[in-house]
Amino acid sequence: MRLLPLLLLFDCGGLKSIPAGSLDGDSGGGGADGDPLAEDADGDGFLDWRLAEDPALADCDDHDAEVTPAQRRLVPAGPFWRGAEGYGEELEPLTEITVSAFCADVFEVTNAEFAELLDAAAAGGRPNQDDLGRPLYDFLDQDDEWDDEIPQWIVEENGQHSVSDGMDLHPVTEVYPWSGEAFCAARGGRLPTEAEWEKAARGGADIRTWPWGDTAPDCNRANIRPGTLAMEPGQEQEQPCQPLTTPVGSYPDDISPYGLHDLSGNVAEWVSDWYRVDAYATETDTTDPQGPDSGEAEFPGGVVAEARMTRGGAFPTEPIWDAVFSRYPEPADASSNGVGFRCVYPLDP
Repeated sequence: MRLLPLLLLFDCGGLKSIPAGSLDGDSGGGGADGDPLAEDADGDGFLDWRLAEDPALADCDDHDAEVTPAQRRLVPAGPFWRGAEGYGEELEPLTEITVSAFCADVFEVTNAEFAELLDAAAAGGRPNQDDLGRPLYDFLDQDDEWDDEIPQWIVEENGQHSVSDGMDLHPVTEVYPWSGEAFCAARGGRLPTEAEWEKAARGGADIRTWPWGDTAPDCNRANIRPGTLAMEPGQEQEQPCQPLTTPVGSYPDDISPYGLHDLSGNVAEWVSDWYRVDAYATETDTTDPQGPDSGEAEFPGGVVAEARMTRGGAFPTEPIWDAVFSRYPEPADASSNGVGFRCVYPLDP
């Protein structure tokens, strides 16, 4: 392998309460029930996303002054080019896809943020469990080839969770797809679809290879394993730029057209889609596609298992896996020390 209802959440600004009624996936916004939009209803200095001319300055939730473009960015509605030609059948055909407007976390969810979710679950009588009884965090890490090399960074003691020194702002790993779903739901969000993730990473203006353009990544640009886009048979891999993850946002040049960080490196990210190698070739919906209803893949050792999608590169992956179009399946019930997530937030029209 490569690498609830809750009352509290943790964001980059610290612990905050979730307003009543915010657990249903509605991120809010001005203008509800036909009321006219205020220019800046929450007084944080940013206009409601429907009024802002510059997406980089749009307020994704104009009723919460703590939500600003520093935490969430608007990805405007419109088309983009999904996939690539010449890199394998699972990426073809190159297709113009349209997605509705949504907002996305600027950074991947951190260890400190996820530890707060674990504390809340324990306080609610569900230690390390979502509301279906599934584990939220892989404390044992028995399904990863590097389990002896890279420890888990979140530690539990007497129902309280702490993060190893210096790892608070690193992206959380050793989480399952449903872990991301539970965390995002508590914030009024969800995991992105593959299409949303790729639109957020690539933008709508061109068919770029990486979030910043077509210049290949190196150790100054992203936390990845440097190399060439197409590895030749027998070509020796270079060493990763870093032996581990780095704090989110550490590479200011690893940024997408909409201002999202670390979409190429640091950790890959769970999305909501199931994996099928022919998903693009068989899909007929070109507006807000949701992906197949189920999926599977063959993993090392010839094991065939249900598979979910991850997108984006990670600290030990080469440039081909760091490209905006690359798709990588993971077992649907597994975790990895190279996979985390970020949340997206639907927007009312």
